[in-house]
Amino acid sequence: MSNEQMYKSGKALGKTEEKADQLMDRASETACHAAGEAQQKSEQLKSSTQDTWESAKSSTESAAESAKSSAESATDKASESAKESKNEASGFLQQTGENVMNAATGAVDAVKNTTAGAVDAVKNTTAGAVSSVKSTLGMSDDSSKR
Repeated sequence: MSNEQMYKSGKALGKTEEKADQLMDRASETACHAAGEAQQKSEQLKSSTQDTWESAKSSTESAAESAKSSAESATDKASESAKESKNEASGFLQQTGENVMNAATGAVDAVKNTTAGAVDAVKNTTAGAVSSVKSTLGMSDDSSKR
């Protein structure tokens, strides 16, 4: 091989090494750029996951609070309904008691009237019998007063 061929061969080798170095630099830059983008995407994904977690947590807390509020409301309604039922039952019992008392008073009055009527009937019958006996015996009502 001649000097000129060696020179051209060395020159070509130098250019090839330079091109290889340039390609390696570009590949390294591309890899660094891709790693940076991957890191950025990873951070975005982490942030998005955190946001989703916070949203789910907030929704769960809201649902729990809503369920608690609904349960308290149902308890209050049930309590109010029980109070109303108690008041209605109390009113019914009071009214029933008054009706029984009125019926008993009416019965007592009926017995009193019947007894008074019977006593008056016995008095009248007795007076009539006494008058008949006196008349039979020839006694007058005036002589019994003497």
